[in-house]
Amino acid sequence: MIIKITNFPIGIHKFCFEKNVKELGLEKPFVEKLTLDCKLDKASHQIVLSCKLSVNAELSCDRCNSIYISNLSTEFKLVYIFEPIKLTDDDFNTKIISPSTEKIDITAEVLDYVRLSIPMKNLCKEDCKGLCLFCGANLNEVNCQCSKDNLNPLWEPLIKIKNNLN
Repeated sequence: MIIKITNFPIGIHKFCFEKNVKELGLEKPFVEKLTLDCKLDKASHQIVLSCKLSVNAELSCDRCNSIYISNLSTEFKLVYIFEPIKLTDDDFNTKIISPSTEKIDITAEVLDYVRLSIPMKNLCKEDCKGLCLFCGANLNEVNCQCSKDNLNPLWEPLIKIKNNLN
């Protein structure tokens, strides 16, 4: 994803990229296409690129193990400065470029943010019931007839702690 910055006069400019995830070298869990909406704010001393990223991913639910498609989205900013300044560790999205730079390639940053958009906890739906502890049935699809009273005694200390917290 290359942006030719010499084409843009000073001011705000909007553009959109739409790419197939395979074209970008992304593999599972990402599927279909990636959409990137960008707002480029060009000034005489810097360029600020505000981006909204959207991509579909085929994920496995952490509670019921069902496969589902989720639309992942994130926003990020990239800053390109034309003046040589000393950057700190907090300036990880800031780069120094020459005033004669014609193009900026944001592909690596986009791929990083795509990978970071995968949630830590994957749920097919917010109220997913998960799997039965005894028979393994998906409780979102069926109501199993397993007795909840026959718990393994190994879990009793944890159940007592849980009951004390409630």
